[in-house]
Amino acid sequence: MENTALTYLCPDCLAYLRYEGKEGKWVCDYCDGRFTREELEQRGAGTKQDDYEVKPAEEAAEPAVDVSYHYEENVELSEEDLSHMKAYICPSCGAEIVTDDVTAATFCVFCENPTILPSKLEGEYRPSAILPFETNKEDAKKAFLNLCKGKKLLPKGYTSEQRLEKITGVYVPFWLFDCKADFDYHATGENISTWTDTRFMYTKTDLYHIHRAGQMEFENIPLDASEKMRDDLMDALEPFHLEKKQPFDMSYLSGFLAEKYTYEPKDLYDRMTSRITPGVENKAGEARGGYQRVYGVKCHTDFSSDKQAYMLLPVWMLISRYNGKEYLFAMNGQTGKIVGELPVSSGQTAKWFGITFIITFLIAMVIVFLVGGVF
Repeated sequence: MENTALTYLCPDCLAYLRYEGKEGKWVCDYCDGRFTREELEQRGAGTKQDDYEVKPAEEAAEPAVDVSYHYEENVELSEEDLSHMKAYICPSCGAEIVTDDVTAATFCVFCENPTILPSKLEGEYRPSAILPFETNKEDAKKAFLNLCKGKKLLPKGYTSEQRLEKITGVYVPFWLFDCKADFDYHATGENISTWTDTRFMYTKTDLYHIHRAGQMEFENIPLDASEKMRDDLMDALEPFHLEKKQPFDMSYLSGFLAEKYTYEPKDLYDRMTSRITPGVENKAGEARGGYQRVYGVKCHTDFSSDKQAYMLLPVWMLISRYNGKEYLFAMNGQTGKIVGELPVSSGQTAKWFGITFIITFLIAMVIVFLVGGVF
């Protein structure tokens, strides 16, 4: 099965199906069929498996299209990048699609055939669960336009329909950690009281040694496991409502990109502990009422994590390049929460500076004329 591509088929017309998160159904774009999981099981919906040819990316014929990410311009790849790229032949239309060696689900940009590569999700790379999309591409487009609304310094055409079409749904690999934190908290509490008599003002300072120790337990701390993803932006997309997760089923990947993890849990351990350390310290010192001031805080924490779960979480993404820099727009595919970076056009900046200068100059001239007319 190493070079087998899997496509889910419509039970009515045998065209490909894609998962529509907003409806929670599998949709056929050819006959407009819409099916729940139960209906597909009852109808005996099938799958199509094709063997595909794989080439190194540098051997791919032109035009080759990279569907791993959508950029706004061609990016020259280094030899190291090319070593991780592969070109495969679309089993539906025969076009060449260039992707990387961690992609587990993709689609052909020529015929839109959604293809899953099962070999990338077997064994240790098989997720235990998946959180399906609950929003669709139109939701992501609207969110992107709202983010750009009123931004006068954006490059010309930045919100064009062509760019909006490049927003892509991606199932991002995450490790979810369960963790125990054994803490030992020490601090100094201070209370100051004052009083006076007929002769003097008195000040009394009471100091207390605060000591607390205990254990806190954390569940399902999500950390993205892809070296491609910016950790700060993935963190900013939280929370994901993990209670809605489903047992992993490849059919949810149909019509989306998906990746297997590139980071092992041990690679993310330090990042996990650094995320929860402030919460442990705040919680340990939370019940410190009764003191006017607390200082000299020291909190030593020992962490342990014996359980990690591998999941795929939904994200809508658009990566653009402008003046040699990457700009990412991302939306939580479940809740609709967005994060984004927008470029500033030097030409637009100069234009608006000129307009502002002229308006300011004209206002100043009118004021001078009116003042001169009065006197």
